[in-house]
Amino acid sequence: MSYLPQILLNKKLTSIESALFWGILYLGTGIILWTSLDYFLPNTMHSFLFERMELTMQDWWRYTLYAHVIGGLTCLISSLLQYSKILLKRAPRVHKYLGHIYALSIITTVFPTGVALSFVAKGGTSGMFGFLFLSFATLATLVLGMVAIFKRNIKSHQSWITRSFALVTTAITFRTLQILLSSLGITAETNYQLSLWLSIGINLILAEYYLYKSTNNHKLRANKTNKLTQ
Repeated sequence: MSYLPQILLNKKLTSIESALFWGILYLGTGIILWTSLDYFLPNTMHSFLFERMELTMQDWWRYTLYAHVIGGLTCLISSLLQYSKILLKRAPRVHKYLGHIYALSIITTVFPTGVALSFVAKGGTSGMFGFLFLSFATLATLVLGMVAIFKRNIKSHQSWITRSFALVTTAITFRTLQILLSSLGITAETNYQLSLWLSIGINLILAEYYLYKSTNNHKLRANKTNKLTQ
């Protein structure tokens, strides 16, 4: 019975962490979705297009960017919905279809456009390699997750998809860090480079923390069950 207080405490902390975590993600996604409308609404131009005016005039870059934005939003929204426990329990088929949408958006749009845009990204060489790493890491974690589910290894699938999801949501962390670092008076280019690499690092660390907590809580529940049955 000594495990019960620890399990209850961990459950309470996990609930608070979970509410805060998902609240930030949904808020960030909403803000990105709202601000991205400027890419497509008539008589409007997104501020990013003004920043890259020399590239905005080039059709290949502009259309590649639009495709990347659409694919990224599709990927982000479908991934968030996949983590709904209610949806997973009541509509597992929808969960499966959302997984297909998530995978297809990365493979057909997010990855190829991300690689293409990396070579002309802001932030110089550091920015280019940062976005290349992000693109290939997102694809690699997705593929490993897909291989795991084909082998019916649910635990491995969940772990790799969680890492893939962490990389996809760097879009939220990246923009948040840009605002914070800008308030510290850091120059625009340095800010861009730091925000990019820090967002990747922070999100991957958070993913591993989430996986560790999930594994630890599972072990605590198993130990409690063993104690009660002895």
